[in-house]
Amino acid sequence: MNASSPDPTLDWEHTQRRALTRYRMGATLLLLAMAAIYLATLFWPAGGFWAGLVHNGAEAAMVGGLADWFAVTALFRHPLGIPIPHTAILPNNKDRIGEGLGAFVERHFLDPDTVAGKLRSVNVASRLGRWLSDPAVARGLADKIVGAIPRLMATVGDAEVRGFFQRALSRQLESLNLPVVLGNVLALLRDSDQHHALLDQSLAVARRYLEDHGDTIYDQVDARSKWWIPRSVDRKVATAIISGVTEFLGDLSGRDHEVRRQFDQAVDKLIENLRTRPATQEQVRRLAAQILDSDATQDYLANLWRHISQQIADSSGPEAESLRVTVADGLQSIGRTLVETPDMRDRFNSWLDEAVRTGIVPFRREIGTFITDVVRGWDPKTLTERAELAVGRDLQFIRVNGTLVGGLVGCALYLLSLLAA
Repeated sequence: MNASSPDPTLDWEHTQRRALTRYRMGATLLLLAMAAIYLATLFWPAGGFWAGLVHNGAEAAMVGGLADWFAVTALFRHPLGIPIPHTAILPNNKDRIGEGLGAFVERHFLDPDTVAGKLRSVNVASRLGRWLSDPAVARGLADKIVGAIPRLMATVGDAEVRGFFQRALSRQLESLNLPVVLGNVLALLRDSDQHHALLDQSLAVARRYLEDHGDTIYDQVDARSKWWIPRSVDRKVATAIISGVTEFLGDLSGRDHEVRRQFDQAVDKLIENLRTRPATQEQVRRLAAQILDSDATQDYLANLWRHISQQIADSSGPEAESLRVTVADGLQSIGRTLVETPDMRDRFNSWLDEAVRTGIVPFRREIGTFITDVVRGWDPKTLTERAELAVGRDLQFIRVNGTLVGGLVGCALYLLSLLAA
C-alpha cells in the first residue's frame, strides 16, 4: 500500500493491538507482583502485624487477580487452552450474538420515529443546501457524475438503447395526442398563410425536376410510342408535355388560381379530420408507430447514442466540459434554492421524513437479518480478534481493579479478624 495513503482500518487495528498488549502486560505484571509478595511473606517471622497484613492482602489480591483474569479470558477463549464449560463465550455463541445484535439494531436504531426525529433535528435540507452551494463541492460532484457516465454508457448495448428510445417515444406519442397536435400546427400555418409558401416550394421543386430530367421523359414517351411513329414526333410530344406541365405549374403560383382555393379547402378539411375524425387520427397514430418502429429510425437513434457517448467519453473534450459546467450549475442552483427558500426546505424535509418512514419500515427486518447473516458468516477467530481489539484494552482494567480490590478486601478481613480476636 502506498505510504502516502494509509488504510485507516489498518492504522486503527495497529493502535488497538499495541494498547491491548501494553495494558495486558501491566495487569499481568501486577498479578505477578502480588504473587511474589505472597511467596515472600511466607518466610517472614510469624506474629508480626505488618507481615500478616501484607501477607493476607497479597493473598487476596492474587486470588482476585486470578479470578478476573479467568473471567476476562473466558470471554474470548478457553483459559490455558482447557475446554472448561462456559468459557470461550464469544466464539461459542457467535450465532446467538449475531441474532441479538440484528434484533437490537432493528428495534432501536431503525425505529422510524427515532430516525425521522433525528433527521428533523439536524435539518438535512439546510445542511445539504449549504454544502451544494459551495462551488468547489458542486464542481467535484459534477466531475464524479460526468466521469461515471462513460462507464454507465459502456454497459448499455445498441439493443437496449433502441428498446429504451422506442418505449420512451411510444409513451410520449400516446400521451401527446399527436393527431390533434398536427392539426393545431396546420391550423397555425393556415392562419398565417404559410401553407401556400410550402405549396410554392413544392411547385418550384416539381418544375426543377421536369427541367433537369427532360431526357427521362423523352425516353418514357419513346418507349410507349408505336414503332411506326418517328422519333422526332415522339420528341415533340415529350417537349409539349414538359412545356404544358411546366406552364401549368407556373399558373398554380398565382394566389387566385382555382387549385389554390381547392388546396385551402383540402387543408381545412385535413385540419378538421385531424382534430375530430377518429379514423384519421388512428391512421396518423399507425403511421407514427410505423415510422418509429422502422429500422431506419432505430438505426438513427442508436447512431445518435453512440455519437453522444463518444463525445462524453472524451473527458477533455468540449462536450464533456460543457456537461460538467451544466451539472455543477444545476447542483449549485439546487443548493441556493434550499438555502434561500424556507418553503422548499420544509418540503424537502417532509419528503425525506416520508422516504425514511416508507423506506425503513418495510426493510428494517431485512436489515436486521443482514446484520445477523454477516456476523454468522464471520470466522469465530475473526470475531474474537475484532471484539478483543475493540474492548480488550478496557477489560484489562477489570483485572487491575480485581487485583487491587482483592488486596484491599484481604487487608480489611485481616483487620476484622484481629478485632474479633
